[in-house]
Amino acid sequence: MFYQLKIAEEKDLERVTDFVEKADVSSDGISEIIEYFMLMENGENEIVACIGVQPLNENGLLRSLVVSDKLKQAHILTLFQSIQTLAENKGMNHLFLVTNKEASVQFLSLMGFEEIEPTAIPEELLTLEHMNGSLKEDNAKIMRRSA
Repeated sequence: MFYQLKIAEEKDLERVTDFVEKADVSSDGISEIIEYFMLMENGENEIVACIGVQPLNENGLLRSLVVSDKLKQAHILTLFQSIQTLAENKGMNHLFLVTNKEASVQFLSLMGFEEIEPTAIPEELLTLEHMNGSLKEDNAKIMRRSA
């Protein structure tokens, strides 16, 4: 199967929102940061994966990762590399994310993310509703990657 990556545009908003919501992931705030989303589409231009980064100065919060079960780990790796490049091109030097899945921690460690203590989160990121909501999840782990 052929897949292609693209940066989301305003015209993709409804498709991204629908894709994220079908996976039971919050779509709150996506409309304000749609140009900070990477999409992976199949040959029929259907979204099969997406991830966004919410910018705040030189920091970014990765969010709304949704991946089709048809994708292999290599596809997910490519998606992560593309969002990291997008974030760097937009001036973000540090990426943060919150996960509650141990398997994700292992995968993300291979991608250069390191687990950090909640006290190491920049205060400005704590102003983001998405960050605060994610931190309330059971077993929430915070990870950071610097450029």
